[in-house]
Amino acid sequence: MITLAKTRFAGPFLAPLWSPPRSAAVYAVMVPGWRVMTFRALHFGQALELSIDAIRSQSRYAEWHSIAGTEWNLYIAVHEMSFSTEAQREAVARALARDYRPEFNDLVPANKDH
Repeated sequence: MITLAKTRFAGPFLAPLWSPPRSAAVYAVMVPGWRVMTFRALHFGQALELSIDAIRSQSRYAEWHSIAGTEWNLYIAVHEMSFSTEAQREAVARALARDYRPEFNDLVPANKDH
């Protein structure tokens, strides 16, 4: 387990060995940090059904792979949200992106009036 912005995630799991849950979820794509047992989030996303193919088909996957150096340095952490709507998962993913500011999430302000 790993906690990111007060949200508990299962993992992180090595991408090539990962077995995705069979439920809707928010996920984090991560690489190892500079210190042992630390991780750096590259991207937060959401999906109704997760799979490694869905992760690999993301438009920025090649960049994540380049940063990691090898798929064996890419990790996936998952926050399951069974019975959630897409809007609920998107809200969690946006909040995580605002807190962590990963380089591969487009940040949208929480309040567009400011």
